[in-house]
Amino acid sequence: MTNHTAAKIVCQNPECQAPNPASHNFCAHCRTAIPKVYLWAVGEDALTLKTGQTLANNRYLAVNNRVLLDTKPGWQPEVIDRVPEFITPYLRLVAHRPHVPQVYGSVALNRSGRRTSTLWLLEKAPIYSEGLGAALAGKVMPELSESWKTVGSMRQLNWLWQIANLWDAMAVEGVSRTLLHPEVLRVEGGLMRAIELMPNGDSPPKLAELGKLWKLWQKQARIGIAQALEKICDRLIKEDVTTATQLIALLDEALRTVGQKQFLNCNYITLTHTGPTREQNEDACYPPSSNGLYQKTGFELSLAIVCDGVGGHQGGEVASNLAIDTIQRRIENVLDKPENRYPDSIAIQIENSTCVANDQISLRNDSKNRQERERMGTTMVMSLIYGHEAYIAHIGDSRLYRITRTGCHQMTLDDDLATREVRLSGVLYRQALGMSSSGSLFQALGMNSSTALHPNIRRTIVDEECIFLLCSDGVSDRDRVEQYWQSEILPVLEGKVDLATACQRTINMANTQNGHDNATVALVHCQVKQPVEAGQNTAIQDFPANATTTFTQTDTLLLSSPETNSKDRQRTMTTQAEVPDSPRRQPLLLGAIGAIVLMAIGAGGWFLSQGQPNSTPAASPSPAIAPSPAVTPIEPGVQ
Repeated sequence: MTNHTAAKIVCQNPECQAPNPASHNFCAHCRTAIPKVYLWAVGEDALTLKTGQTLANNRYLAVNNRVLLDTKPGWQPEVIDRVPEFITPYLRLVAHRPHVPQVYGSVALNRSGRRTSTLWLLEKAPIYSEGLGAALAGKVMPELSESWKTVGSMRQLNWLWQIANLWDAMAVEGVSRTLLHPEVLRVEGGLMRAIELMPNGDSPPKLAELGKLWKLWQKQARIGIAQALEKICDRLIKEDVTTATQLIALLDEALRTVGQKQFLNCNYITLTHTGPTREQNEDACYPPSSNGLYQKTGFELSLAIVCDGVGGHQGGEVASNLAIDTIQRRIENVLDKPENRYPDSIAIQIENSTCVANDQISLRNDSKNRQERERMGTTMVMSLIYGHEAYIAHIGDSRLYRITRTGCHQMTLDDDLATREVRLSGVLYRQALGMSSSGSLFQALGMNSSTALHPNIRRTIVDEECIFLLCSDGVSDRDRVEQYWQSEILPVLEGKVDLATACQRTINMANTQNGHDNATVALVHCQVKQPVEAGQNTAIQDFPANATTTFTQTDTLLLSSPETNSKDRQRTMTTQAEVPDSPRRQPLLLGAIGAIVLMAIGAGGWFLSQGQPNSTPAASPSPAIAPSPAVTPIEPGVQ
């Protein structure tokens, strides 16, 4: 592996273009943010890349096996005219990021004495960036099977739950076999992320094959879920469970049982600002930004909403506030009843509340006979956290990001024309951005009847400390969140900055780095504590134990072959836990166990004599968006 931290990255500011070391986060000349774009190469010649090799006139530097660093991230990547069939699923599954990487561009690979081949470059793949230090930068995240035995029962179930939720969408695109290749399934804390997609070929897999794979992992499942997971695997193998919906329901039941033992604390705060160039603020948020910090525990509803009004003449302000009042009141009233707090009911109530808000705004428009661009409307993004689950909903281009110590991921997909072109026409996103009116919205609250509205709702599991950042486009435009999350938000997770300070700093960043619109932010800080589990003898970790772990040549060979040997996969799961102790060690173990029991009895007697209670050990997205019917595009920035 080459020392790519010495590589030079050209400043993306077209008026600067100064080269900077890869270790810099901001240009030394103009202070423009320097993104570190690591890309995963796919194509028939991807395995021939050599570390240190450069491509496309020295633009891309190979820093690891099949991992490239873009040294000119401000320039448009090249793309060949015809997108091959094996690339199309990445585009159609764009709503399922961060589980699925996205297409960045292509590059011609000239081979002496051979025809020219094309490499396709995937961005947002499970590759570490400089955020965790130079030792990990450019390295592929660990395999799920490699990390399985080091995590608790909640995370083990969470990873399986994510796989189950991807099954149907991948099956439709002919790539569900991806979920049967352990070497493809990588993990970043609580997130399961595929490094690339594997085609089904002529034989689409059944869920029974998934059961056989999970059966291997089940042998190393935590004691608290081992029996339940064994039953799920057996039912899959026997084909008693034949649909992903049935499988998700079984995993939900297991998650509810384990989730009751997890402690979740939510601190959240909002802030909105008119911005340096606008005369009025048409954004709105809940809770109101003047109310300061809120705190809720896991089994209380934690609701945050951000709306960005459009319409002008105070119409946008009316629409955004009406949307928040309607959604907040309906959701909290209905979900105040415990019998309504189960996944299907919560999702239905979110959708119903969104549609009611839409119709309330639409009625206001109709009463004043407003037509097309005269109609007021609003975007909306919300998070609802209950127990171990977070529900994310949005309409328009207000966004939600999930931030952990390892990364920042956009969890929503803008309802703009560029995104629709990617999903429906198979056009790369950067190409679609060059089209006229690419940033225009095809849906927002209040612009049409709710019969034509398709709220985007996804559910995710919260099993680690994280921050959900909700914001209007005045904050997220020009990729400002991706550029500044490490300096403005990450310090909260590191205990260096409080939530209120981070919220104010994010608004300041939006006003100085964007400044063309109102800016609104909601920060939801989820603090998670898992109970110490019986039989847990391996430290639970979110980071790789060995910082020098690389994506080996063996890994790349496995990826290049769709028919990976099942014996090889099984062999990677064999551990000392499955090997019987030798006869010499057994008496020593029995003696040690006996001594521990006697010590425990003695300690218990002492606690009872002192009248003290026994101490408790300290605790340590995605349905696709339905295509919208043709509507009048909403121009970006029209207020």
